[in-house]
Amino acid sequence: MVQRPRRALGVLLVALVLPPAAAHAQPAVQEERIAASFVLALGRTPSTAEIERWAKDGALPVTELMARHRRQLQSDRAAARAVAVKAAQDAFGRAPSEAELQTPSGGATYVELMVRHLRWLGERPAEYEQVMNRAYRLLLQRDAYSVEVDYWKRQPALSFALLVGCIDDWARRNRPGLMATTGVASVSVNSEYLDAVRLSPAVAAEARAAAGFEPIDDPALGLAAGRTLVAPGANHIVSVGGVHFAAAGASYR
Repeated sequence: MVQRPRRALGVLLVALVLPPAAAHAQPAVQEERIAASFVLALGRTPSTAEIERWAKDGALPVTELMARHRRQLQSDRAAARAVAVKAAQDAFGRAPSEAELQTPSGGATYVELMVRHLRWLGERPAEYEQVMNRAYRLLLQRDAYSVEVDYWKRQPALSFALLVGCIDDWARRNRPGLMATTGVASVSVNSEYLDAVRLSPAVAAEARAAAGFEPIDDPALGLAAGRTLVAPGANHIVSVGGVHFAAAGASYR
């Protein structure tokens, strides 16, 4: 008879110290980490079943989750090929040739392949211009104007996927009467051309570090300017609304 009130009091104290939101905070954070690791390692968002399966291993940091993906890619040639195909499609806006896919990846993740592709495009202006034209044809049924080619070449090279996301956002903001792309390049987490996962600021920072992305020169200024997108080559791209998110090209393309 005496223990029941004490037990009830103990439950009440636990409830006061750990409210429902706090009790569910860690699972939500881990789901963000898992989702970010899939986007960065495989170039796609995970299914609900995949999140549930990976979450069973407990609270692992994004670095460890990325390492797990890399080990799986090293042991599964079909999966590694699928990632290589996705990275090439997202980078160039076209299917890769067999010769391009024969380059040994050694279990390379999506972001590692994308960084290589962006470096290659940055060294080949004519090839990069073709990527721009593919992006404008997809969205506006025309090639990029010469002033638009100059606009994009003044900035670090972007993947086809992010070019499409940026052009899509510019077109939405400037219709009707579209002229030439100008202003600050920005992209929305809601773009239908991207596979994106929203992240908390802490998980976004963790994902950026795990992917090996160069840190933004001034993090506070970058945050104020909305540079919160976690994607290869995206340091200078503004996220609409300052939303932190990781992104790859939409899977349906």
